[in-house]
Amino acid sequence: MTDRSSPPPPSLAGRRPVSLPDLLLALGVTLAGVVLLLGTLKIPFGINAVVGPRVFPLIVSVGLTVLGAVMTFGALRGDRAEPAAEEDTDPDAPISHLNPAVILGGFLLGAAALQPLGFVIGTAIMYLSVTFAFGERHYLRMVGVALLLSLLTYLLFTRGLGLTLPAGLLKGVL
Repeated sequence: MTDRSSPPPPSLAGRRPVSLPDLLLALGVTLAGVVLLLGTLKIPFGINAVVGPRVFPLIVSVGLTVLGAVMTFGALRGDRAEPAAEEDTDPDAPISHLNPAVILGGFLLGAAALQPLGFVIGTAIMYLSVTFAFGERHYLRMVGVALLLSLLTYLLFTRGLGLTLPAGLLKGVL
């Protein structure tokens, strides 16, 4: 008589350990997607609009949540984010937290400046922090490009999509 019991569980010896940084990043992406989704669901529907103000944030938040879930599943399976062969990186090099801190600080400062100074200036602060963190040191060019990009973004959202964004100091000019 043969044994018809289920096969033994797979050995954990061949399984790669979970990478904590990869798992934390994946959970952070998932959390960001869920928070954005909850905020998006609070946006009222547009009146008689096929594509209202909720559509694009909904697409982004759902996509971010799904991406985070896929990344979390992969990290729990032991998948690791490895640098590509063409990247000139040293995975064993010490990690510098300065550049992410500059970006986070710029984001927080820009978000705090949105209401009093307006969307264009607040967003320009965010753009400036990213370019500075990536090593750009041509300050006049940085400011010009940041202001131009944030102005174009403002016009696209206010004129193109009909959204209301704070004008701040530029009220009456825009």
